[in-house]
Amino acid sequence: MRRCALILRVGGRFIKPGGNQCWFASGKRVSFAGMETALEQHAVRTLLRAFACLLAALLAVGCSTVAPQEDASVAPAVSDTRTEPTSDEVMYRVFAGEYLGSEGDLDGAVKEYLQAAMESDDPAIARRATRIAFAAESWMQASMAADRWALLDPENVAAHESAATAMLRVGDFAGAEFQIMKILDLSQDSTEGWLMVSNLLASAGNPAQADEVLEQILQRRGDADRAEVYYARSQLAMQSRKMQQAFELARRAVEEDPKRVEFLTWAGRLALGLKLPETGLEYIRRAWRIDPDDHDLTLAYADLLARTGQPDEAREVMAGMKQTPDVMLSRILFELAAGEDDAASRLFDRFGSMHFNDEQEKAFYQAQAAEALGRNDRAIELYGEIHSGERQLVAAIRRAELTAAQGDVKEARRQLAELREQPNDLAVEESWLAEARILREENRREDAMTVLDDALEQLPDSVSLLYTRSLLAAELGWIDVAERDLREVLSQQPENAAALNALGYTLADQTERYDEAEALIRQAYILQPNEPSIVDSMGWIAYRQGRNDEALQHLRRAWTLDRNPEIAAHLGEVLWMTGRTDEARSIWREAMQIDSQNQVLQETIDRLGADL
Repeated sequence: MRRCALILRVGGRFIKPGGNQCWFASGKRVSFAGMETALEQHAVRTLLRAFACLLAALLAVGCSTVAPQEDASVAPAVSDTRTEPTSDEVMYRVFAGEYLGSEGDLDGAVKEYLQAAMESDDPAIARRATRIAFAAESWMQASMAADRWALLDPENVAAHESAATAMLRVGDFAGAEFQIMKILDLSQDSTEGWLMVSNLLASAGNPAQADEVLEQILQRRGDADRAEVYYARSQLAMQSRKMQQAFELARRAVEEDPKRVEFLTWAGRLALGLKLPETGLEYIRRAWRIDPDDHDLTLAYADLLARTGQPDEAREVMAGMKQTPDVMLSRILFELAAGEDDAASRLFDRFGSMHFNDEQEKAFYQAQAAEALGRNDRAIELYGEIHSGERQLVAAIRRAELTAAQGDVKEARRQLAELREQPNDLAVEESWLAEARILREENRREDAMTVLDDALEQLPDSVSLLYTRSLLAAELGWIDVAERDLREVLSQQPENAAALNALGYTLADQTERYDEAEALIRQAYILQPNEPSIVDSMGWIAYRQGRNDEALQHLRRAWTLDRNPEIAAHLGEVLWMTGRTDEARSIWREAMQIDSQNQVLQETIDRLGADL
């Protein structure tokens, strides 16, 4: 939902919906209670209801647009169910909920949206209410909203999943059991359905109660496939960190159905986790023998052979595969990882003499192999041989990047300019982005900005170009440009979580507009509560506002989700500033092993004067 704070003009006064204060044209602010001639709050409601058509349009944006990569437990999908037009009262509550959410008042937003959901038969409203309640961690309200959503859209698995998750959080195990049964009915007791159930129960935070709920479900589903059940229970045990129990259950799943590849590979992974390499290898070997044509499984088996001290057997397995271009690349990478550079070179030479039906595909994988071997000149030649097919654009971009890396930035830019002559908007957009990226890597940020300015003259509505320019502007400290571009992105895509997060983080990091920053970050969090960068921003804005305990909670979770050096920089800073210097150093050391050149990490350590 686009952040919109409508100001309604009433006579000489301006009324801001969602509060009980008026703004006179002079800018003086007074409360309703202290104004003799002020409108009563119910009058404001009446005025807002006049905007029902506008609110309906806002709801269509806020509730019907599904954010990309949205977490399933927060209601990722909405059915195509359509209802009669929603009442003015409900639309008022929807608007109030969106406005309060944009102001950072999630509790108020939850209250308004929950009431709207209860008064409406539109599942989209209940879905939105569920998402906001999840973001606010208001689990009782989340369970009510999700239950309403599931009632209005009973065929939607995500609705039942959200309801079960929230009910488990508040201890409503009977309600959760009902929702889980619905999930299993809709999934027809499939492997995916049972895995979803195990994930739900693992999120309950009470392993003993989760096991009890699962037992109740099993008693009521006597015809369930026993192997599927053991597999699901193994997954649940693993998520509860009961590895030995997880392995025993996986072993029983294999005994029930010894030809299921996913059961065998899962048991193998658990055995390896328990430091039982021979057992793990045997399970993976059995899986491979059942499906030797499974490309990924075969490569995983070869890797495991190598890691258990059997590199020759690994080579034999890969040599026995159908020698496609991607298999040849995998074999070359294997030899390089084993430190056998001469063997890798011999394979590369053999690769060049092999014939394949699709020579363009061969050139693409051969170019990647050349890069891995450090033969960038040859890689450039090979990428240049790709003139058609789905890899043509990728090859052209990579060729230009390698040319720049070889020191000829001018030639790289010429190639990209030539690429823009194609009547293909994607090629034009990607070539501009690549040119800006090359210049940024050359530390020519202002030149990169000029390139993006030119690009946006040609493609003014490109979200990718606007977003990239905003990030570069933020790096340069040009906050007004960054904010302008990100708000333009949000005008086109109001639920673009990345843009909401980027704008909120920029304001939190480089200005003191903390309340506004937090409102934006929270909107992003509503959309993608498990995205590490957004969780990191939640922690950073809490730190900037002095809420250190809350900051640590979010930042620790972000670091668990993604071992990103920038997250480590933030987490380490909060730990350092709260006196936990040893833990800060430990996290920074780990991050340095991941990327010792990370600018944010280096700047943080230097600024704080930390000695690692």
